Amino acid sequence: MKQFFKSFLLTLILIVFLFLGSTLYFILKNHVEKPGDFFKEIISSNDNITFLLLGVDSLNIDKAQNTRSDTIMLVNVNLESGKVNLISIPRDTYANIEGHGKQKINHSYNYGGADLTLSTVNNLLGTNIENYIAVDYKFVKDIVNIIGGVNVDVPMDMDYEDLWADPPLKIHLKQGMQKLKGDEAIQFLRFRKGYKNQDLGRVQAQQQFVSSFIQKAKSPATFVKFPIFLRSYDKYTKSNIPFSKIVKIGLNVRKYSAENIETMTVPGNAGYKNKISYFFVDKNEMDAILVNLGLK
Repeated sequence: MKQFFKSFLLTLILIVFLFLGSTLYFILKNHVEKPGDFFKEIISSNDNITFLLLGVDSLNIDKAQNTRSDTIMLVNVNLESGKVNLISIPRDTYANIEGHGKQKINHSYNYGGADLTLSTVNNLLGTNIENYIAVDYKFVKDIVNIIGGVNVDVPMDMDYEDLWADPPLKIHLKQGMQKLKGDEAIQFLRFRKGYKNQDLGRVQAQQQFVSSFIQKAKSPATFVKFPIFLRSYDKYTKSNIPFSKIVKIGLNVRKYSAENIETMTVPGNAGYKNKISYFFVDKNEMDAILVNLGLK
């Protein structure tokens, strides 16, 4: 489920980049006399863009105590082929956080936001990634509401509660074709138990949601809502990705599909240090992956 939600989060970001990129490209092309260096960068020969994608409970680390990045992923986008490599870094990964010593990598966001998390990842993996985007999970719910909901055939009555979860999880959906709004969509995506063929049924249901979401998001009626998308993007994300790169990704987003997204987890093993559980990265195996992707 976590792996699927990460893929969906990436799908959401790519679709938003489609709106941002296409619109910005149109504005500059038609309303700016000398775009100059901006367009030179867009048509440059670099076919790969890599950035860090963070899923967080809150973007404001000053107001939200103990905010940590629950999702930490390296995203490598091949603009020519449309292939996307998604490398997940476990939240319990043992890493050296500048100024705070060695501890779990997800603590870095609370200490210094996305900038410190990015430098921690680069130090851990020996990479030189420059860009990041941090996404508040409320963005998913907001975007689904903005596009007017997603039509989904719920395969069964879904009833589940976990009051110990943070925040408490309450899922109550009826079987049948229906339009899921923000809160209902989150319930559908988080439901795990009850499928007759277990994991296969759950994956098929989730794929149905993603396909319906993409179809709705790419419709002309949705493009009209670009200003609302922009406000939500500004409210629930923080990024240092240059607009030129966003345009590049946005103009090529139609090449992307679920089949083109390859997901993997940083190689390593779980273990203990000072009676605390951590995930320890296998540096040799990770180096081989990074070399293959051209990141080392």
